[in-house]
Amino acid sequence: MSVVQDLRTRAKHRGFTPWQLIQKIGRLEREADNRTCQLVAMATEIDELRAERNQLEQDFDKAAIDYAAALDDLRIARSETARTQEALTATKALLANATAVSDLPKHTGQGLQQRFENGPAIRLGASPMAVTDPGEVH
Repeated sequence: MSVVQDLRTRAKHRGFTPWQLIQKIGRLEREADNRTCQLVAMATEIDELRAERNQLEQDFDKAAIDYAAALDDLRIARSETARTQEALTATKALLANATAVSDLPKHTGQGLQQRFENGPAIRLGASPMAVTDPGEVH
């Protein structure tokens, strides 16, 4: 059976003329083409969105790695700050001790000649209070 005969047979049963059937088939084909175009457009959009999602996931992974590295750098900086703070505290203590030593009262102002005018200088080993033998105690 040919296409025309098939169309005529269908037309008799539905009340369409062959020309009306051809027009209807053309409209259905155009609608099918439109739907096909819509499907292709939707598939393209889905692919673009999938690519964008993958790019965002990669960006997120890079950001997570950068964040972890920044946290590690912060931890290291905090430990270095603590060590520096301890060293600063020790240096301040040493400086305080050095300042305390430099604040000791100065010599009374007697010159070397004046000190020996009061009598000869005595060596500690020759002092009557010096003990040369550990067993001998005064």
